Amino acid sequence: MASNSRHEALHFDINAAVVFRLGEELITDVVQALVELVKNSYDADATWVKVTIDTQAKTDGDHKFSDTSGVIRVEDNGEGMDEVTIRNGWLTIASSQKREDKAAGRVTRRGRTPIGDKGLGRLGVQRLAHNVEIVTRPQADEVTDEYYVAFSWKDFRDTANLSEVPLTFKHRTASVSKHGTTLILSALREPHAWQDGDYLKDLRRKLSGMISPFQEARDFLVHLEVDGVRLELAEIAQRVRETALLKYTFDFDGEIFRISGIARLEYLMPGKKEDQQIFRSLSRRDGGEALFKFLANEAGKRRPRHFVLSERAGWFVEFGEQRYLKDLDNVRRVDGVVANPGVFRGEVDAIALDNSDYKSHAFDRKSDLRRMVKDLTGIRVYRDGFGIRVGEDWLGLGKQQTGGKSFYGLRPGNVLGFVAISARDNPNLLETTSREGFQVTPHYENFFDLLSEFVRYTGNTQEFLRRGVLQFLSQHLDRDADVEPDDTYSKITQRIDDVAGNLSSEKGKVQSHAGTLRNAATKASMALGHVRDEIDESLFKDNSVAKALLRLEEVLKEVSSTAVNAEKMLEDVSIALDRASELKSLREVLDRRWETLHDEVSALYESISLGLTAEALSHEIHNIADGLARRSSALLSDVMNDNARKASVITFIEHVRSSVAAMRKQLAHLTPSLRFLRERRERIEIYDFALELAEFFNNKLCAKKIVVKVEQGNLSAFSVYMNKGMLTQVFDNLILNSQYWIKEAIRAGYVKEGLITIVVEHPVLRLMDNGLGVEESVEESVFEPFVTTKRSGEGRGLGLFVVRQLLDSVSCGIILLPDRNASGRRYIFELDLSGAERD
Repeated sequence: MASNSRHEALHFDINAAVVFRLGEELITDVVQALVELVKNSYDADATWVKVTIDTQAKTDGDHKFSDTSGVIRVEDNGEGMDEVTIRNGWLTIASSQKREDKAAGRVTRRGRTPIGDKGLGRLGVQRLAHNVEIVTRPQADEVTDEYYVAFSWKDFRDTANLSEVPLTFKHRTASVSKHGTTLILSALREPHAWQDGDYLKDLRRKLSGMISPFQEARDFLVHLEVDGVRLELAEIAQRVRETALLKYTFDFDGEIFRISGIARLEYLMPGKKEDQQIFRSLSRRDGGEALFKFLANEAGKRRPRHFVLSERAGWFVEFGEQRYLKDLDNVRRVDGVVANPGVFRGEVDAIALDNSDYKSHAFDRKSDLRRMVKDLTGIRVYRDGFGIRVGEDWLGLGKQQTGGKSFYGLRPGNVLGFVAISARDNPNLLETTSREGFQVTPHYENFFDLLSEFVRYTGNTQEFLRRGVLQFLSQHLDRDADVEPDDTYSKITQRIDDVAGNLSSEKGKVQSHAGTLRNAATKASMALGHVRDEIDESLFKDNSVAKALLRLEEVLKEVSSTAVNAEKMLEDVSIALDRASELKSLREVLDRRWETLHDEVSALYESISLGLTAEALSHEIHNIADGLARRSSALLSDVMNDNARKASVITFIEHVRSSVAAMRKQLAHLTPSLRFLRERRERIEIYDFALELAEFFNNKLCAKKIVVKVEQGNLSAFSVYMNKGMLTQVFDNLILNSQYWIKEAIRAGYVKEGLITIVVEHPVLRLMDNGLGVEESVEESVFEPFVTTKRSGEGRGLGLFVVRQLLDSVSCGIILLPDRNASGRRYIFELDLSGAERD
């Protein structure tokens, strides 16, 4: 029944305490609260902001909250606020003119796009103080107006409705003729904390992380003072960055992601002291020119595409790479369009704290440099100069590092860097409401993947450089030993045999010389005795003659003594030659151990390949098991409810039979690769083998819209003598590799269906697919271990490496042909099986 009485119109309201709690939850600490206020000054187009914290000061009589201890003043030279802006901005929770300006693409007079857009940052003020006063003068040709607003957060707790919170507002003539805003916060919530030295150090460190210390990433000055002492925010001055031994820059223009790097010669200094001495000696000869030639040529398989000697003073080499966003392995799309994160750039410096010449860069002690790096370490993200909290090692630099000493990538503890984004260019990189990082969206995921490409590139490049140096030093040692780079193990051991044989023949000569010397010494001694006897009997007793003969006797004694010593020396040489002759037996031991090692390494490659195949098999069996589990659960449910029918039971049994048959087929494919069968070599008709492979994989891949096709390039019969399991593993790895990249091409919309083609043409097989092909950056190193462009967690970079090793073990080989597909990439693998044509 309707009431005729008149009522006041109903409407929503909000309890004032909710706003208080909302501010505490959204702004997590005082640092974030201060940063939000500084951001407001930036958005107001200020060129500077001054934050003054005075724990002893009191507000004067001109303010509503006079005689309260502890004041924070935030003053800027921004455009100020008029009454409308105050009403619709500061006093309307979650209202944001900035959000509207950003959506419309409007910028400030200085060309800035507002950073804040949620209308909630001002709530963080309550974390700092109880009382708030605002004095603001809007920008005009002649500044005449001044507005004053005051309120207390305490009233939010004691007032029922938000609209009833007491508020003071005044419009008056400007006290000064300069535009800008001053925020006065009194009755500090934690006044004693600001007086604690450790707290202030922590504040300085955190603020330095939230306001860019890189001069290149901001155009806005921040001045902070606590109790009359200026708290210098850390700045990465040029003198700090000059200590870097390795530098990177990167930028994304909306389509292409470009990476550039530069390294000093000192960066390549090896870790071992004995290697360091050789490195310094070789580097002094030509300034590293021979090293560069080695890296550019003989170590060039994994060399960066752009790799040149640097013309910049003090630097050794420069290198670089570029990737298209659309070519990312798992590029995200929104409504079929690539989710573009927007233009961004960055710089990263690797500071080698142990090697840096800190004194030449104005640091009195190495500890000063260490402290600076520790406070600012990491790769941080700044939007228009203001930090976004993304985690200490958000790019996972530390995850690349293992327990071994051979890790060469960037380390989170000695990296200083930034990623610069902006509100204008990156509107789709959204921050969480709590300002604690980014929202995970397709745009952010593509942004993160581009930066992950940077991390991958730095790891590969630094490994190439550092390992290349070790190879260069090894080559130098080989050259000293007169060993050529292409000398085989057997050739080197033959040289050992030759040397040992020569030593054996030399031993006989030494023994012969020793005998001759011994006989000569005996004869000389006997002759000396005869001479003495003759002199004694001589009629000539002239003293001078006697003295001469005595001197002759002394000389002959010395000769005899020398002969004895020489004989002893020759005996020592003979013993040494006896020991040297042991080289032959040692070489035989080395031969046996080398053969054992070779067999073990071959078994390891086969095991790795088997493991990769088994991994794919486990995925297939997991899918079959899931299907069985689902159908079993459905049948059990029918049985429990007495709904089971004969037809449903028969259907289930047929599904079990087909699943068992599928698993048997998978296991039959794997069986030839098992250890007890790998020793068997048999005659394999290659064309028939390829047809069997195609049939197996077509049954497996048809649901994924991938077809395997076999073509015969000539009519001549083609067979090899090889272990069938090994050959199966080779093709498993190749086809699994093609399968991955075809799936990526289908997902990215480059092709609708996948095609893998095997061409049999005596004495080779060629395998190709209609995916994107091999990325140019790894064309020359695709068969090297741990080389992969698959996204993290998807590939280990071992498949093609193992394929090459398995084929090498049976005198066969594999290459990537120079032919290019429509995408301009190489895509045909050619297997030369001529080495296995004879049993």
